[in-house]
Order: sequence, then C-alpha cells, then structure tokens
Amino acid sequence: MNDEEIKQLQRQVSKLQLEAKLRKSVANELERQKNLVQKAKEEAEEQRQILQEASRRLSKYLSPQICDEILRGEDFLGIKNSRKILTVFFSDIVNFTSISEKMDPDELGRFLNYYLTTMSELVLKYGGTIDKFIGDAIMVFFGDPSSEGLETDASNCFHMAVEMQEFLAKNRENIRKEYNLPEALRIRVGIHTGKCNVGNFGSDQRLEYTAIGRTVNIASRLEHACEESGILCSKATYVLLQTSHQFSDEKNVSAKGIENELKAYSWQRP
Repeated sequence: MNDEEIKQLQRQVSKLQLEAKLRKSVANELERQKNLVQKAKEEAEEQRQILQEASRRLSKYLSPQICDEILRGEDFLGIKNSRKILTVFFSDIVNFTSISEKMDPDELGRFLNYYLTTMSELVLKYGGTIDKFIGDAIMVFFGDPSSEGLETDASNCFHMAVEMQEFLAKNRENIRKEYNLPEALRIRVGIHTGKCNVGNFGSDQRLEYTAIGRTVNIASRLEHACEESGILCSKATYVLLQTSHQFSDEKNVSAKGIENELKAYSWQRP
C-alpha cells in the first residue's frame, strides 16, 4: 500500500469517526429533547392536578357554574354586573330559631350540613346557581351565568322546589330521628321572575357574585308569606310555567317593604 492509499484510508477513517461522533451527538440531543418533553408533560400534568384540586376546593365556596367561569378567563373578574331576567328562589326552615335553640351545637351543625348538602345536590341537578346560604335559608337563581330560556329556567326552578318538598315529605320522620330534631322538618319556598342586577359586587379586595334588586326582595317576601311545606310563586313566574301541578287561585299577598300587593299562586303537596 503506497502513501497515497494510506492517506486516503486515513481520510475515510476520519470521516467515519466524524460521522459517528455526529450521530452520537444527534442521538444525545434527541434524548435530551425527549427528556425535556417528558419533563414538560409531567409538569403540565402536575399543574393540571393542582388546578383541578384548586377548582374542587373553590367549588365548595362558590357555585360550580361561577367557579368554572372564574377559571375560564379574566373577563369574569373585576367589579362587573349586568341586568338580566332571572328566576329567583328562596327557602327557609319553619321555626328554625326555635329548633336551633333546643339542639346541641354539634348536632345542629351536623344536621345543617346534611340539609344544605342535600338541597344543594337538587339545585345542581336542575342547573341552578347557588347564590348563598343564610343560616338555614337558601338563595338560588336560574338564568345566569347561563340560561335555557325564560320558560325553562322558571320550570327548572319550580320543579326543583317540588322535588325538595317531596323529598322532605318522604324522609321527614327519618330525618327527625337521625338528627334528633325537636320537631319535624318543614320548609317554605318563594319564587319570583324578573329583572335583576347580577354579577360581581364588592371591592378590589373582595368580590361576591350575587343577584340584587326588587326581584330578589319579592322572592324573599313570598317565601316569608308561604305556607308550611308549600311553594308560593309570583304571577310573573306562574305564567311561564308549563306544568300539570295544581295551584291555588290567584291571591293577593301583602309583603313587608313592597308597596303594592303581590299577585301569587301557591302549591301544596297533595
């Protein structure tokens, strides 16, 4: 083998060594990139789980619909509200003050947690937005942040209220025994449909998503005027309902703080 052949062979060896080195470098870079992608996936999954857990915890303090809107984007944040037609629901427990005074605080707390949880499940079943709990009282509205239309919103609200009353009627004695209630559990319900201001109210430090206005006041007053284990609907709600349930004839209801008498219809469980 002459010198030229030896040099040519050396060049080929050098080329092969360089190619091998490049292949190894490329393989190392691909492996590094693969590891970075896997790490990014793991971090993304960890963040997803953290966000999911935060959402689960937040939904304990806010209505799930509101929680979803907050997590979805910044447009929902800040002191913002709008005027919408809502169907507003109020309920409270008959003689709750007397009942609570006769119960041990631990028993009372256990009972309230059960009662509010059970009622909340029915609210969510029918698509209502839980506004707030006020002791034993519950305020719910239909029509925001999403609406199925005025008639459907009103119907969902009414049928939710009926199912609440039906559930309590069927389980009244068991609940009384289980939670050592001094008397049977009965609730009153008021429902009214009308214009409200709904959205974020408060300050830069703390906001509350709620509905305010005359419609809310009327729903609350109807609940106070309602008979035990009944549902009292305003005429505005009644005309939107398409139901086979039996109502009373139209009657006038005098309500504290409301200038004119209210036209209303009552439903009582047969």
